[in-house]
Amino acid sequence: MIASDLDYHIPLLGHPKYLGLIPNPINIEKLEFQPLRVSDKIVIFHGINSHNYYKKGNDIFEEALSIVNRKYSENIKIVTVRSLPYDQYIKTYNKAHIMLDQVYAYDQGYNALEAMAKGKVVFTGAEQEWLDYYNLKEDTVAINALPDAEKIAKKLEWLICNPEKIAEISTNARRFVETHHNHINCAKQYLNTWQKHL
Repeated sequence: MIASDLDYHIPLLGHPKYLGLIPNPINIEKLEFQPLRVSDKIVIFHGINSHNYYKKGNDIFEEALSIVNRKYSENIKIVTVRSLPYDQYIKTYNKAHIMLDQVYAYDQGYNALEAMAKGKVVFTGAEQEWLDYYNLKEDTVAINALPDAEKIAKKLEWLICNPEKIAEISTNARRFVETHHNHINCAKQYLNTWQKHL
């Protein structure tokens, strides 16, 4: 068994058939990086899939958005979509600075990683275990979305009040995906691991 992120890695540790973590592969050549500049309103994108509304913590994100909207409605534009087909979903979030992905995770899935590759600031799984594994500092590559609307709202407020951080995290996010999730490098890791255990 090989895990593709920490949500699988942690429970498999110590299992006799576990061969370790090889990060989810991302074809970065197909995902254009667009450096983020804030010249007008900060666009916050929240894509909801109605089938897993609570599983992904969308109720918590909606509460957090309500909190920041009351205080910063002049500074932000909130774009919320529900159950869009993939192509439409991608086109809609392309204009965003910040993307709200999911709450209940240690690590990022494909949705978050593809958005990070494009340079979005993503609220997703970025727990301490993930920071330790990749030797990262908090809030430099992705924002850990805790199951607490007030805490998510505070992180959003921090970004709204410090737009230079949006550009910084955007660049770091792209570099992180290039370094750790490059599909060619990940494929080589799979082959090497497989050959070692034949």
